[in-house]
Amino acid sequence: MTDAAQGHAGGVRGRAFTGYRIAGALSALLFLVLLAWQAFELFDGDATVAPERGWRAVSSEAAGDDGSGTLASEMLTARTRLQDERFRTGPAPDAETPGRGLPQDMRLEQQDIPRNEALTDAWSRPEGDAASMLHDPGRIVGLSSLPYANAALYERPFARDWRVGLSDVITHMGAIAILGMGFLLSAMLALRGRVPIRKGRSGRKVRRFGYLERTTHWLTAISFIGLALTGIVIAYGETLFLPLGDRVLGTLGWWSTWGHVLFAPTFFLGIAVMAAMWTLGNLPTKLDANWVAKGGGFFSDDGPHPPARKFNAGQKMVFWSAVLGGLVMVVTGVTLMFPFYWLDLGGMAWAMLIHAGIAVLLIAIFLGHIYIGTVGMQGAIEAMWGGDVDRNWAEEHHVLWLQEKDAKEGAR
Repeated sequence: MTDAAQGHAGGVRGRAFTGYRIAGALSALLFLVLLAWQAFELFDGDATVAPERGWRAVSSEAAGDDGSGTLASEMLTARTRLQDERFRTGPAPDAETPGRGLPQDMRLEQQDIPRNEALTDAWSRPEGDAASMLHDPGRIVGLSSLPYANAALYERPFARDWRVGLSDVITHMGAIAILGMGFLLSAMLALRGRVPIRKGRSGRKVRRFGYLERTTHWLTAISFIGLALTGIVIAYGETLFLPLGDRVLGTLGWWSTWGHVLFAPTFFLGIAVMAAMWTLGNLPTKLDANWVAKGGGFFSDDGPHPPARKFNAGQKMVFWSAVLGGLVMVVTGVTLMFPFYWLDLGGMAWAMLIHAGIAVLLIAIFLGHIYIGTVGMQGAIEAMWGGDVDRNWAEEHHVLWLQEKDAKEGAR
């Protein structure tokens, strides 16, 4: 290539890399705004889950001529039959009918419960006598003839902690983790720019991943993306999609509920095959500490990249996050798909908390992996797209692996 051609190619590449930095700056600004909004939601004082609808008793005249509401006598009778002793009320038609606490013509209507600080605190954070009654002995289990495993569980104060953990802590902290990772990656792209192949492309290719490795990678990646997107709809659908209308949220919710289950088997198959193929190559070594200390060579183009074999320390961290975190997700996910087969109600609550917490952490981690493999580093996506990488790229990022590969091929 002539000097003029090299200069032209360098100019085109420079403009392209500048475009990446501008896109990174705009993305960082967007993520920063979303992070500020999420922080406001976390500390604005209304994050506690509280009841929104309640019942009130009104006369038939007040309820209107349309007969709206539920006849109080019918509801109270039905509830009393469920709660009273079986031999007194029972399911038999001729059983004794319990007395009613309201007149015959009273109806029950639903109404909005006004949200105020006193109600929220009293309902969600009991204090004094109420707190002692709720947290000691912790829960009350009685007797029940209903055909349901947990019908005898009258009171479960741990549900308050579960509700706060799932609806407040994991929801907000998960959003901050995902948006925060997006902000950091965008800021890195804006400040550092795309990591280039320092020597430029050599035009010589090196086989890095075979067909089975690439197929397994994409099977796992596509399955996880499907799980992540459907999980986000389930967790954040009301915030993200309800403004678009009930029909939009309902349709996305229906597809996400079924899709979340359908993507699970292929995800498990993918991480199982990956574990079988790549575990030995991802065991920690002394090289990893040096790689981490030098930041993988991502923050500067000066000096050589830290040496690595087929997988560097960053790829190993992603691998173990996928395998170990994925196995936890599978175990807790199957537990939630088949409730109460091997865990009681308390165990199911913990399974849901762990499932949600690990999910948002994996999404944040894999965002970093996707960034490095696409816009963050020149030539990286070629490894998993076609299986071949440029020799200069391999020499810069995985020089020990390239030397081993050259030695094996030279010995043949």
